Amino acid sequence: MMISTSPLVRALPLLLAALCASAGVHAEDTPPKCTYVEVASLPIRYVGEGLEPAVDGTIDGTPATMLIDTGSDQTHMTMNAAARRDLSLHMTGRWVEGIGGLSRLYSARLKDFAIGPAHAGRRPELTVIGSTTFTPAFDAIVGAPFLLQADLELDLRAKRMKFYRPLECRKTELFLWQENTVVLPFERGYGNSPNPHFTVVVNGKEMDALIDSGAHRSFMMLNAAKRAGIDVGGPGAVRMRDAGGIGSDRAPHWIAPVKTLQFGGETIRDVELGIIDSQGARTADLYLGQDFLRTHRVLFAMSQEKLYIAYLGGDVFTRGTGLEPWMRAEADGGNADAQYALAQIYGNGRGVARDPIQAGVWLDMAASRGQPNASLLLGRRQMLAGHLDTAIPQLRRALDQLPADRLGPLWLYIARVRHGEAELAKTELEAALKRQKEDDWPAPIADFYLGKVNAARLLDEAGKDAKLAHARTCMAESYMAEWHDARGETAEASALRATVRTNCMPPGATR
Repeated sequence: MMISTSPLVRALPLLLAALCASAGVHAEDTPPKCTYVEVASLPIRYVGEGLEPAVDGTIDGTPATMLIDTGSDQTHMTMNAAARRDLSLHMTGRWVEGIGGLSRLYSARLKDFAIGPAHAGRRPELTVIGSTTFTPAFDAIVGAPFLLQADLELDLRAKRMKFYRPLECRKTELFLWQENTVVLPFERGYGNSPNPHFTVVVNGKEMDALIDSGAHRSFMMLNAAKRAGIDVGGPGAVRMRDAGGIGSDRAPHWIAPVKTLQFGGETIRDVELGIIDSQGARTADLYLGQDFLRTHRVLFAMSQEKLYIAYLGGDVFTRGTGLEPWMRAEADGGNADAQYALAQIYGNGRGVARDPIQAGVWLDMAASRGQPNASLLLGRRQMLAGHLDTAIPQLRRALDQLPADRLGPLWLYIARVRHGEAELAKTELEAALKRQKEDDWPAPIADFYLGKVNAARLLDEAGKDAKLAHARTCMAESYMAEWHDARGETAEASALRATVRTNCMPPGATR
């Protein structure tokens, strides 16, 4: 999830122009009062470790996975998508801002960009996000200017999105569903985004909210939470893993109890909500994310400037720490990304008892289906276990799918050096750095491996950012230990590992 504050490329061409021709609209007939025509329906699938909602598309004629993100005010490509297609990138001099801070924006000239039957026109130019705190599983982020050119229905529970064309419906209430429906007028928007803001009341305090389909979980800004009397250091609040996204930093993240949250005629009581201290500028107090959208069907009636929201049942807000039934259903149904997500949940003990055996089973299953993050992690484990003949091809295959990953090339380098292929290791790592463009962390570790900086300089780089200095120093020392070990310098490796065990939590952490 991210919000851009820079003027970027203009919105993609009007979706309806590409869709209406196939809709079978009764253009020649005299339409009845308020004819609401469905002009497109696209299936949604869940992708990546975060199981984000995405649809299928193409970039330059090759299959592409597109994140559906109403919280983004532009459409962007990911660096991984650009690297996989060997696209020529150009600096724009502009930046995109998210909860992890700022990232450079590059531009790429494409032959074609399409989602379903909708194409972006001849040789579109699209911006490319330079750095993220993780390697996205999607190739592009489809933002609000594209999605909200027409009336849009989002139904994550049914895993489908629909576009509508209204005829004479401006004053007609669009109750499309059997469930009780809250109707909210649009209040305001910001910048390039047509995503409507609306008012919610949290613990009796009015808050500015929007629906953000790119946010894994719903969350409030820390300053807004304070206004609502929510204390992240108080009873019931829990410190979570830092949140990441656009930018190279991570944002402090808590779960805290909320007494009431109200919008329209719906009141949600005694829930736990995410609180984030964003490292970048934000434009709302509350972002209703994918957990909200799995319990509500939403119609963005752009033609009326109204939101229609129907509650479908279930827990509206979830911590994001445990194994939810829909995740297990996705994994059992053969979704390799869900299988990888379960491997991470069981491996880290997030909301469930830590179970390395279960984690290993799900990891092997996901890797066998070609899930690249699972293949990368499996190759890492094989390398650490000394199984270099299987680890190297496993890592290589994964990096062919994840060329923008920042840690995988370091792992492959160490595996190659251990295998007696130091020159090939150097060539591959240099090529990986060239593809990734960005020179932020952990690029200094790669520079150390390539002999461009010494240990003292690497540790200086690790300590530059006061907020991240401890974690980065621990990581640098761990990776230096691996480098010495791969070269047979056991005394140096042992000394560094002892330092890591003493100073770092968890001991020996490398990622």
